[in-house]
Amino acid sequence: MKLRSGIALMATLMVPTIAQANSELFNWYGSIRVQIQDTNKDNIEYKDNYSRIGAYGSTEIADGIKANYNVEFRLFTDDGSFAGSDNRARLANVGLEGDFGSVLIGKQYSPHWNFTDNAVDIFADIDESAGCTNEPSGVICHTHRYGLYAKDAAGNGHYIEYLRPDRAITYMTPDFDGFQAAFMAVTNNGDVKSDVAGKDAEALVGYNVAAKYKFGNVTVSASRYDLTGMVGDNKVDAVQVAYNKDKLSLAARYQDSSDLRFYEGLAAGGETVEEKVAEVYAGYKVGKMQYQVTFADISMDSPSGVTVDTNQFIVDVIYQHKAGSFYAEYSAWGDEAEQVYQAADKILIGYRFDF
Repeated sequence: MKLRSGIALMATLMVPTIAQANSELFNWYGSIRVQIQDTNKDNIEYKDNYSRIGAYGSTEIADGIKANYNVEFRLFTDDGSFAGSDNRARLANVGLEGDFGSVLIGKQYSPHWNFTDNAVDIFADIDESAGCTNEPSGVICHTHRYGLYAKDAAGNGHYIEYLRPDRAITYMTPDFDGFQAAFMAVTNNGDVKSDVAGKDAEALVGYNVAAKYKFGNVTVSASRYDLTGMVGDNKVDAVQVAYNKDKLSLAARYQDSSDLRFYEGLAAGGETVEEKVAEVYAGYKVGKMQYQVTFADISMDSPSGVTVDTNQFIVDVIYQHKAGSFYAEYSAWGDEAEQVYQAADKILIGYRFDF
């Protein structure tokens, strides 16, 4: 016990020294995000909006080649826990970068997210919709997916993230006059089986290939994320066009995804549902104020004929201070979304402090 305490104390004392000696090698950061939200189902709740703390750094290991790393963990302001019930890191990766481009290994943001999803939310990072009806179990009520639920050949269910996939290896090309491409392989740890008996494992869970081209103030991007190691059609295709100039940001995105779902009306064992989302976004800055509006049209089709045709409308008002922001948001769903998978209209106010 004393030995562990001594090591922890020594590490605490050493970290600032390392940071001062080489600011590139160790940089720590954090973001505290809290909000109160009210729904049309008469639910008022406090929510920690994905607070996190992390560290990153890089150092030159050869002429023109840098090694880098990034680790990040979840914080919960509602109960004061570190990582809560999920003690895994949000990010945990190492990489190399140089004139050849970059290679990144470990838990990381996918090219799909970086190229064709993140740009729709340009001014802020308000994740209020994430996992609102247990996405890891195949039920969702938001337009931005963070993973796919599928079964392997042995019938085992798996939730595979594509926001921050585990065991990922990514190569990204250099920037060729505005064009950049990336390929990511999602490797297996033995859990995803390749035969009915469950004796053999898939070598590869899936892949992500993405590309973008920037010309002037316009960026065009496309991505495919495909779980090739799973049974059935489990993938996400997306294209996005974004325009950014001075205080104005505009974006349009189309996403076609399919995976196993379990909402009311489907077969008891779930069905592969195809979901199509067409979304437009507009944002504008006036001084320290930011205003953004998003409208999405969503359709879902299943083999049994259960369909959902709905939409979502979101308005954000954000006051940016020098260390974060105050924000308010109103989001509303169409009637079918509320009836079929219990989506709720929502009003929320929040505060974000970054360090």
